[in-house]
Amino acid sequence: MLCKNEWSDTVTEGMGMMKQLLVVGICVLCLAIAGTSAQALPIADSIADFSDTQGQDGWFYGLYNQGPGGAHGYDGTQFTQLDDFDIGANRWEASDGLVGANNNDVLSLNGQGGHPTGIGLGQDSVIWAVRRYVSEVTGLIDIAFDLRKENTVEPRGGGITGRIFVDGIEVVTQFIANDDGAGLQAIITQNVSIGSTIDFAIDPTGVQPTTGSDGPFSARADGSIFSAEISTSAVPEPSTMLLFSTGMLGLIGYARRRKNSHA
Repeated sequence: MLCKNEWSDTVTEGMGMMKQLLVVGICVLCLAIAGTSAQALPIADSIADFSDTQGQDGWFYGLYNQGPGGAHGYDGTQFTQLDDFDIGANRWEASDGLVGANNNDVLSLNGQGGHPTGIGLGQDSVIWAVRRYVSEVTGLIDIAFDLRKENTVEPRGGGITGRIFVDGIEVVTQFIANDDGAGLQAIITQNVSIGSTIDFAIDPTGVQPTTGSDGPFSARADGSIFSAEISTSAVPEPSTMLLFSTGMLGLIGYARRRKNSHA
């Protein structure tokens, strides 16, 4: 049986041990949190970075011409840069020589989105409007995107399909109806390397409208918002999780040794 002084010493020592455990635990947790939050750094913003210079801040503005047939896969090697910048409208467009005089009336990319070309109204080719970002980092990145119809006052045509490709692999495919001004806002995580391409494509392919003469490849009123913010991923690195796990195991072992020494 412990005497009064021994009991007091034991209680005091136990409280001291708990304080040490608490301090060490807080330090380990803070290090883990710091390691995680330090990764979430902005890399690119399609709206803020938009410019009249191809390649500035890693962004390129172009098209993908599927020809008169449409409905076939994407070939990133066929990405073609738009060659005309309209200063007044603040947007990239295509010259007659690039796509033909009948296919460049609406084809464009601006800071927030763009407009593809489709079949009908004198246009004879399915041409996607494609915004490309070339990665300057290696590792996991988060891509936060906003995809929706801009032209909803006259909801004609069959809608559009928004697509995201990373190094030519399609990672997002989303149909947006002709009157859908809400659309989709989401974040995806992808693994990239320096030089990886991330393509944001506005495809005029929609559905067959229930009224009117427009077909599923019509680009009528297909003006759309398709913007993106890219950042380093907030997913903890393995080293951070290892630090946290090692610290917690160390605390548990320390507590057990202290307990056994006083048993």
